Amino acid sequence: MPFQRQDITLQQRVALGCAGVLFAGEYGLITDLARESGVSRQWLYRLRARASAALTTALAPQRSGRPPRAVPPRRPVQEPRRSLERAVLVLHQVAHASVRAIQTCLGDLPQAQRSVGRVQGVLATAAARARALRPAPRTPLQALADEPFAGRQPVLAVVDRPSGLAALPEPAESADETARGCARLDLAARGVTVRRVTADGAHGLAAGVRAAGLPAVRLDHWHALRELGRVAKRLEGTAYRALAAAEHAARAAAEARQAAVRGRRRGGRPPRAPTAPEQVTALGRAADAAIGRADGVATVQAWVTAVLRPVDGRTGHVRTAAEVVAELTAAADLLRELGGLATAAAGPLQRQAAGLAAYLDALQQALAAPRAALGEAGVTFPARAWCHRSALGLTDAAEARPADPAAARATGAALQDAVRASGMVENLSSVLACQRAARRGLPPTTLALAAASRNPQRFARGERAGSTPLELAGLPSPHWLDALGYGRPPPPAPPPLELPARPPKTVNTKAA
Repeated sequence: MPFQRQDITLQQRVALGCAGVLFAGEYGLITDLARESGVSRQWLYRLRARASAALTTALAPQRSGRPPRAVPPRRPVQEPRRSLERAVLVLHQVAHASVRAIQTCLGDLPQAQRSVGRVQGVLATAAARARALRPAPRTPLQALADEPFAGRQPVLAVVDRPSGLAALPEPAESADETARGCARLDLAARGVTVRRVTADGAHGLAAGVRAAGLPAVRLDHWHALRELGRVAKRLEGTAYRALAAAEHAARAAAEARQAAVRGRRRGGRPPRAPTAPEQVTALGRAADAAIGRADGVATVQAWVTAVLRPVDGRTGHVRTAAEVVAELTAAADLLRELGGLATAAAGPLQRQAAGLAAYLDALQQALAAPRAALGEAGVTFPARAWCHRSALGLTDAAEARPADPAAARATGAALQDAVRASGMVENLSSVLACQRAARRGLPPTTLALAAASRNPQRFARGERAGSTPLELAGLPSPHWLDALGYGRPPPPAPPPLELPARPPKTVNTKAA
């Protein structure tokens, strides 16, 4: 086993190495030095080679001129480990890449190979930090709720309507009253006060809201109008097909009559349509009935669309919940009279009438103060101007009534606060749909990171353009990677500028 001689000092090694270099070629030198020092000749030969190489390097001719100024090495702009963790999170959220796809992308980079478990560990750590940083708006939450499904697992999504803040994307065991009520209680435990909930006609959401002791769910108008629009679209297609069949039969019957008069028929393929008079008449009646049913449903659809608006644009009258429920019930009766497929749309419309008109009760309460101060006419005129604000170019509700700007602003604010749709939470559900397709589900890790990356994003258009949901909710809005602890370190400070020293003033021979 090799060992190091402790009795031979550094000075003795230098002396032995230099002696071997200076007197190289002298017979018996190495043998005498080995005997006197108590070492082997092989050790002395290796020492002489090392000394010769060191002296050659030290005494080799150097570059002429002043030696270059030593520049302190700069720190790397970003740590490799932190950089890889950020790359994993960006690929996961922006590119919607799966864990194995992230591993493949990192494998193509030098010194960036990571296992599947390592990538999953980075995502799990970031998701835990995201859950610890759940933002809570400073004002009561005007919740827009939806329950998309990832396979058979329901997910509860809650978005604040004024700010667009994603407050609760969480998976649930089931879409029942208990799970939805516990989700509302979790929001309350975080200090989030729910003012009202607007959602579609999901029964689990409505039951959970009742279990949590919140006001009844306000039904989203878009879903009801969409279902009625689908029925109108199907009836329109049926009417066009029935009209085409009736016209074809009429042309075939006319050709058959002409052939009977001439005694022979024209060449070509015979028409594939009934030519009997009673059949042609029956097809005509069926086409008229289909056209009448389609026109009737289209008329009812336009009527329901106008009724669901809070203000009558012609008169400025602010509708009440009782008026809307009565008109929706009458619209459902008309759909039943039309018969056929229109009957299927009558039942849901009548059942949802109270929920579709529930938002008007809060609107009437908000308009009680302006109505008491100015009367019905003082509210009707600003409300009508609010309906046509785009055409009139009104940027401030007070411009509609300069004599009473406070009441006009209160009226405009109340109408603006009348939430009738849940489009923002539907947009969140569409974003989660991309994640669901890439991962074949919505695990808790994906939901936590989706909310953390969405809340600091700035709106590109609309009334919230240029702001982030966190800013609109009155909260600080750092970059989502910075908030999770994966931000870029600050760049190192530049080295101080060193000016060359001025040479001393001397007198040369020419100056003398």
